[in-house]
Amino acid sequence: MIKTNILSFLKSLSSNKSLILFDQALFSLFNFTSIFLLSKLADVDVFGTFVVFQSYIFFSFIFSTFFLSAPILVLLAKNWKERQSVYVSTLLSTNFIISFIIALLCYFFMKQQGIEVAFIYALLVPLLMSAFDIIKKYFFSSFKIDLKHAVIASTLLNVSFFIPVLILRESLSLSVILSLYAIAYAIATSYLIFILIYYRVLDLEFFNFSKERRIITSQIIHQHFNYSKWIILGGIAFWGYSQGLYIYAKALHVSDFGLSKVKTIQNILGIVNIFIISIENFYTPYFSNYIKNKPHQELRSLVKQLFQKNYLKILGLIIGVFIFAVVFYSLVYKIKYGAGFFIIVLFTITQLLLLAMRPYIISLKSVEVTYPFFIAHIIAVLTMLGAGYVLIDRFEYTGMAATFILCNIMYAIVIGYFYFRKVVVVGHHNTQTKN
Repeated sequence: MIKTNILSFLKSLSSNKSLILFDQALFSLFNFTSIFLLSKLADVDVFGTFVVFQSYIFFSFIFSTFFLSAPILVLLAKNWKERQSVYVSTLLSTNFIISFIIALLCYFFMKQQGIEVAFIYALLVPLLMSAFDIIKKYFFSSFKIDLKHAVIASTLLNVSFFIPVLILRESLSLSVILSLYAIAYAIATSYLIFILIYYRVLDLEFFNFSKERRIITSQIIHQHFNYSKWIILGGIAFWGYSQGLYIYAKALHVSDFGLSKVKTIQNILGIVNIFIISIENFYTPYFSNYIKNKPHQELRSLVKQLFQKNYLKILGLIIGVFIFAVVFYSLVYKIKYGAGFFIIVLFTITQLLLLAMRPYIISLKSVEVTYPFFIAHIIAVLTMLGAGYVLIDRFEYTGMAATFILCNIMYAIVIGYFYFRKVVVVGHHNTQTKN
């Protein structure tokens, strides 16, 4: 009976899953192609400064994402299905406050490093990025708005950025690049806000500052904090062993050539993130809604069914991406960076591991068990600092790739342990109790 219910449940999701996958493909295309084009068209010093600026705004974006948008996938269906307007408006207004505060801090440190950029860019770019993400997460979770609008918004983002970049390719200063980013996100986010207004999700209640509204706002923030506090800390730790790996390697005297080579290969294999993020965006609200009034035992069965239905697709995807990476690297980068086959293999294995772990991660999030992510990311950071020191010091940039896969193996082991403890064992215990 459980198996029949799960199969019919999975079958009902197919159309929305395709739209989310297409939307994520467009968004990943934007991230991949923007870096590829700018690295080719902009001057080296301009692009280098942009990379440093981007690392700062990613910190702001990660904080807002984990605190405000990621919990939507779980909390909207459970707690705020009947008060969606006040829920969304609270998150958008809170996002402005958080983005402003973090922008001030980031702007201070950028000035200390000699990065000359107007404050408006430090505020607008991450603010619009996170607002864009918040609204799309709402679309994925509300089951109220046609997901074609998310696809349209991602299309607008690509078109409104790449066309001006190609037109202005001879004059891509830092301020021009950041202006184009801000304008593209402003256009795409404005479209999403228009859809919210059209569907009457955003209305005059956005400007309601009554006592009741303040109480509800406090409840929303409190719920998001309780859900996301460990995820935020874990996200910062993740930033440490993903982006921080390059800073650490630089401190260990890895050459700019080596850093660029590893970053280039990692960016190519990042195509798998299209599917990783799509799976999480799609299945998290469904898992959360499905398991709301059911024992954990059914969640375990749901994960099992997902693996049985998709393991061949996952293997086919990874093999296809691996072949693409080898061919693309050979055609575009081999002359500049030399052979990269072994590093491509290491990053491919890493992406396979991250993709295979998604059902376990989604399961823990759907039952609001989030502290394991903090523990797992901290152990991964410690792995980078310890084992990474030996590997990078001895094998330089190849050691970077080996360190990254080792960090992710440790992360997967910890998440697997907590999944077994919190879903498998608890579900088994619940079943025995009922019997």
